[in-house]
Amino acid sequence: MQRRLDAVRTNSALQNLWTRRAIAFVIDSLVLLIVFVVLNAVLAIVLFLPLLVLNVNAFGGLFSGFSAVFGLVIVWGYYVAMEGSAGTTIGKRFMDLKMRSLRGSMSYTKAFVRSFTKAWIPVFAFLFALDLIIGFVTQGDPRQRFSDTVADTAVVHARA
Repeated sequence: MQRRLDAVRTNSALQNLWTRRAIAFVIDSLVLLIVFVVLNAVLAIVLFLPLLVLNVNAFGGLFSGFSAVFGLVIVWGYYVAMEGSAGTTIGKRFMDLKMRSLRGSMSYTKAFVRSFTKAWIPVFAFLFALDLIIGFVTQGDPRQRFSDTVADTAVVHARA
């Protein structure tokens, strides 16, 4: 069996799939950024404005920590909810892609496992890059990242 990267290099359908996946990821990232900015602004006004008015010095550190955790919850929540229920995200739907379970049915657990490395915190950005690299240099289904292998899922064209 050949490495996944070799399969992608020589197969235009796989190249098309990975290009679509990359574009879908950018679309999803933009959607999540907009949601995060809006919700973060609302929460800052509602929850932390009283602290600012009272001139509490810990406001900046408290808000930064809260914002990072909030961002992580939004990212995981989005991917797990969308992929676990519909097998797709806004970006995947726009690019005509869908998550498929290779055995059994798609579930929230599988969506959580495959989405574990997608958060925006730098540690998770490193994990996402590692997820892609390990997926490409190991043998297996060329439609999968490493976390797809663990979750037993693959991204496919929605009409496939």
